[in-house]
Amino acid sequence: MGITDAIFTCTRDNASANTVMLAEYELLARNHSTSIQQPWTFTVKEGDVRCIAHIINIAVQHALKTIKADPSAEAETYRCELGAAQIPRTVDSHTEVMNTLAKLRRHIYVFRNRRLWKDALQKQTMVAGLKVQQLSLDMPVRWNSTHKMLESAIKLQVPITAICASQQWDISMRDIALNANDWSTIKELELFFVIFLRPSQKLQASTYPTLNYAIPQYLKMINKLNHMLKEVGEQSTIGIACNAALCKLNEYYTLTANQQYSHLSVATICDPRMNLEVFTSLWPSSGEASKRNRATEGISFQEPEWKRWILELRPGQQTDILKYWLSKQYMYPIVAQIARDYLAIPATSAASERVFSNGSDIITKKRNRLSPSTVRYLLCLRDWGVLPEGDDSEGDSRASYTRVYAHTYP
Repeated sequence: MGITDAIFTCTRDNASANTVMLAEYELLARNHSTSIQQPWTFTVKEGDVRCIAHIINIAVQHALKTIKADPSAEAETYRCELGAAQIPRTVDSHTEVMNTLAKLRRHIYVFRNRRLWKDALQKQTMVAGLKVQQLSLDMPVRWNSTHKMLESAIKLQVPITAICASQQWDISMRDIALNANDWSTIKELELFFVIFLRPSQKLQASTYPTLNYAIPQYLKMINKLNHMLKEVGEQSTIGIACNAALCKLNEYYTLTANQQYSHLSVATICDPRMNLEVFTSLWPSSGEASKRNRATEGISFQEPEWKRWILELRPGQQTDILKYWLSKQYMYPIVAQIARDYLAIPATSAASERVFSNGSDIITKKRNRLSPSTVRYLLCLRDWGVLPEGDDSEGDSRASYTRVYAHTYP
């Protein structure tokens, strides 16, 4: 393998197959001798970076399953026939979210698929002075689709309530009308999802370094879940969801950030806007001191260069940290090199997955003899925004690609 000596880290999801793959790759890397130019070899302990977006997904999915609120992958029970809508039979207090979501999904299905209901919703939305939009249904594999469903329903609560209270087309739908408690549950669950939404979006970006945000965003999620847990109570349904999510987040935090020389910790410290302050601000209590110490363990701040840089004034939050280190590379050459290495590590595998997802558009039935180098160029150019989106199998796409490539790289 020509890249064996070049791999520093591997950002991957938490599938067990990837764990086995990295263990095998470590054995392969050991057979390559080190040198002055390449003084290290890949090890799982130091090179394994777990995808934070996948951890967030695991935490949210675990919470939804705990309160039985995840969309059913086997049967779409919300597809009720005319006059056949029924109240969910479960009455256990721990399944109140499941009951509410079952009713909401049935309402959304009706509003999306029955012409009278669809037209009435559009009319009532305009009367209420709201923006006309379509209600969204969630899917089993994407937790953010459930958030989008709740968000769209909350925005149209007034017209939905008005129509369900007065409609005569399906009397059985009145039996499952969303009441005040249902809407309260929907809003609480939507706030629960918001805790994960912003970190997920921030960490999946590809236009700026992301690993330096991993620990701050991770700990913000934990802090917000603890705060919500105190507000709603541990015995409430949302409280149970918070505990379930916290359990998974804490479990994976131990795997990602509490090891010596954690990439997440080093990247966070190399962000001049946060530096060590993020650890003291997010772990203020003495009870959290052990986590803070483990996060920064293995980094010597007594070295002259580190010590001088740590004492520098922190730049503003709008500072471009890549440009910052470009300007500091001669003043702090060792720290700047460390920053370049660690800030280049992606916090999630989402960016690379987006690139590879374009492969099916580039390699088609009509165009399947491209050389590996050409495929690489096309994938990179499209990801960089140089090559426009579209079907690359069109007859003139090769000429278009040639023109763009020649213009970009004279």
